[in-house]
Amino acid sequence: MKTLNWGIMGAGNIAVKLADALAINVNSKLVSVSSKSMDRAAKFAENYDIKAFDNYQTMLDESELDVIYVATTHNFHYENAKMALENNKSVLVEKPFTVNAQQASELVAIAREKGLFLMEAIWTRYLPSIKHLKALLNTGVIGEVKLFDISFCNIAPSKYLPRLMDPMLAGGVTLDMGIYPITFVNYLMDELPVNVNSQVRLGETGVDEMASYQLQFANKALANINTSMNVLTQNRSMIYGETGYIEFPYFQQGSSFTIHTHDHTNEITKSETIHVENHENGFIYQVAEVVKCINEGQLESDIMPLNETVNTMKMMDDMRKEWGLVYPGEE
Repeated sequence: MKTLNWGIMGAGNIAVKLADALAINVNSKLVSVSSKSMDRAAKFAENYDIKAFDNYQTMLDESELDVIYVATTHNFHYENAKMALENNKSVLVEKPFTVNAQQASELVAIAREKGLFLMEAIWTRYLPSIKHLKALLNTGVIGEVKLFDISFCNIAPSKYLPRLMDPMLAGGVTLDMGIYPITFVNYLMDELPVNVNSQVRLGETGVDEMASYQLQFANKALANINTSMNVLTQNRSMIYGETGYIEFPYFQQGSSFTIHTHDHTNEITKSETIHVENHENGFIYQVAEVVKCINEGQLESDIMPLNETVNTMKMMDDMRKEWGLVYPGEE
């Protein structure tokens, strides 16, 4: 397989995790990083012995790059990814893909017109434990899935609050955290919901600090999801089917889940804990997917297809519209 040269836009914590994952992948080479702060870029580059830039366009012009990882704040994802695509680079965009579906659709159109690979970085989708769970559900391990009950809430560290609460940075819990359980359910169901309802608690700055989503799928399966940036809950997913249920603590990155089965009664007849080890840096799996797809000439991942990314963005747009949450710059 061809070794791909990577560049990173943004030099924050998420970029560090991706850079460490690239160092593990034998078909990837991190070449450069760019940030609006030269000091931040230089410190980042020193740790990885790569080039540092304080201008994204300069990095694109002066580095021999195959793939760009966009790791800037949410509000800049569209602008930065568009710049990379227009400079004929394949792109991995950190979640959320963009601020809204219109931006997402434009990026997809550019990538397809230019024949470039493009993917949203929903890293949890590629974890061995998640893929194994999906395979088991497809075998009917608990019969037809009927209900999801998911909590994904925590108290955000104070250092992240300025970004999370800032409307100018497209802050809020749905784009930052809610997207994980939403895409988790969509992946396991192999489809998008046909009906969506939601409730929200807006914070002092006007962004969503707590939200609940109710999803219904074509087979009438339901999903109840709660997410918050300032409430601590037991983060877990409960998946209920015809003949049992699955309890998955820390579902967004956990390695173990327990299957409880019954004979259409209220008595559990068997419980089995499944353990599938994930690497401590879960980003390695999405890096491997990018490398595989590009080397095989694919323009998108079958595991994280672009149409799903756009339609999930549209679903979140519709929820925000109901809440009256409009980010600066949106019509």
